[in-house]
Amino acid sequence: ACRGHELDGGVEADSSNSEEEDGMSELFSIPNDTAVMYATPPGYGAFMHPLGSALIQTFCDLLENEGGPDLEITRLLTRINYKVAYNFESRGKMLGGKKQMPCFVTRFTREVFPFMDRKMAAAEDLSLSFAATQLIDEPRRTRKSSIS
Repeated sequence: ACRGHELDGGVEADSSNSEEEDGMSELFSIPNDTAVMYATPPGYGAFMHPLGSALIQTFCDLLENEGGPDLEITRLLTRINYKVAYNFESRGKMLGGKKQMPCFVTRFTREVFPFMDRKMAAAEDLSLSFAATQLIDEPRRTRKSSIS
């Protein structure tokens, strides 16, 4: 949930002029074939609603109402980012207008449909291999170094 105490007032940015930050250490600490979603970037606080966090409510709404179970995981996470970023804004004198922006990191090397009905996936010839939802009988092949 919260990853700090800063509050995000939102900004307008030129999307063609982006600066890369040194966040690669966080990426390399995540295992292969894993996705991690955070309620906020490092250093920022997440807001709570009486019904729960904006991130979890949006996730549940997408799965229940908007075809979320049929989405590939990175598309689902991107839609969650969009909905929280554009549909949530705090109210009140002290925190009015503050925003919350989820973020995610993925180390997938293939498309993953973890919530799709297995019969539908088989009909569409999609792989549902997902380490968190399936036992793997054979060991994974390790990648050989391409550097000589």
